[in-house]
Amino acid sequence: MEKSSPVGLIAGIVLIFGAIAMGDGWLTFLDPISAVLVFGGTAAALLVSFTFDELKRLPAATKAFFGFEFPDYGALAAQLSDFARTARRDGPLALDARLDEATDPILRAALEMAVDGVAPAQAEKMLRTRSAESTADMSLYMRFLNKAAMYAPAFGMIGTLIGLIQMLQNLNDPSAIGPAMAVAMVTTFHGAFLANMIFLPMAGKVQGQMSALAKSNEMIRIGALGILHGEAPGVIAQQLQLFAGGDGKAAAGDPAPLRRVA
Repeated sequence: MEKSSPVGLIAGIVLIFGAIAMGDGWLTFLDPISAVLVFGGTAAALLVSFTFDELKRLPAATKAFFGFEFPDYGALAAQLSDFARTARRDGPLALDARLDEATDPILRAALEMAVDGVAPAQAEKMLRTRSAESTADMSLYMRFLNKAAMYAPAFGMIGTLIGLIQMLQNLNDPSAIGPAMAVAMVTTFHGAFLANMIFLPMAGKVQGQMSALAKSNEMIRIGALGILHGEAPGVIAQQLQLFAGGDGKAAAGDPAPLRRVA
């Protein structure tokens, strides 16, 4: 499970609202009208931007986001090299007995193509298609988060403008100007908070996850095509080690192996 995102989100929320609670007038930040304008307006704009079919995919994409594990490129390179040695020594049909070792759905599909003797050109086309499909929901989720990050501050500003207009219509009571101004600015705070604490950081993490997934898919493609072309296992291993930092080990800072649901 990807741990840094929930930890960062919880820490940010606690720090910001903890600082608010330690100050005076913190109840102002709980203004329901401001929340309706920002949250409701952002939700309405997202409904305009996305279809219902796309929105139905978001819960699963959110679950995948928090459950994502970055790949161990070194382990993947070693596994692909081992499969290549088996195919070279015993023939591609021998990989049929090792299909259960491939927990990655794209890797399993690649091995099945090798067993079935699929032409390399056709196999490459199919693997590229499956690779694109594997990141489709992540791409949608990133677009959703970026759109939300754009709309939330905009509706925060709209709420502030509404509050200022209403305040300027009632200037007969100078003592009410300060509190009214504070309420008007709360909507801007809500919009900025949502965009910069939640939506934009999550969109950035999704982009990193997509890049990691694309890299592991490319390693699988190279390994599978090498097996189909009958290349020497050592040559395949050298190509794959370029993705793993050149020494067959995951690059520094790369987390644990990737597990994906088909």
